[in-house]
Amino acid sequence: MSILWWEKTVEYYFIQKYVDLRTFVAPLDGNHEKAGDAIFANVSKWVLIEFKRDSKSVSDELKKFTDYKKAKEELESIGQHHLIIYGEENFLGKDIELVCQEYFSGKKVDTELALESGISKSKFIEYINKFVEHKKNSKSGSGSFGLVAGVSKTGAVTRCMRLNEFGKAIKLEKKLQIKLDQELQNQQQTQAPRMR
Repeated sequence: MSILWWEKTVEYYFIQKYVDLRTFVAPLDGNHEKAGDAIFANVSKWVLIEFKRDSKSVSDELKKFTDYKKAKEELESIGQHHLIIYGEENFLGKDIELVCQEYFSGKKVDTELALESGISKSKFIEYINKFVEHKKNSKSGSGSFGLVAGVSKTGAVTRCMRLNEFGKAIKLEKKLQIKLDQELQNQQQTQAPRMR
């Protein structure tokens, strides 16, 4: 008997398995202006994770760029902290396993070590700016809102937020923030009919 799962199943499974909820602090209280640097407390490195249902869904990422080849050329060498995690049925067919790979190179990463690939706040912000510049302003709902995870020196995830929340917290350039907000809105509109 085969099991059925979705992209959110993979995301929730990852959080349940790898985020220590005893140390976890929600990033923002809704007022991004007051959040300020509070989200950066106790964080030594940052990771960006895109969740996909399965290996077949990974290729959907290619459609999210104005020119994927150009984005890959610019970002692959500095993107080891940007990961894709998807589910794969285990050999017993009763559960899913998490599979992790680097976003642009496709190089497999041990899921247990995924959070160790993080980079400093300044390098992360620089990467996010470059990454978002390559994204389409899509109305097709193909937006991407990976999980931004802040990792402490001890390896515990102390912050989790969507990319658009992170952008607001760091006061990302207005043009880039508009792009992130549009993608979130498109994603919510595409997911709404499925929830009914």
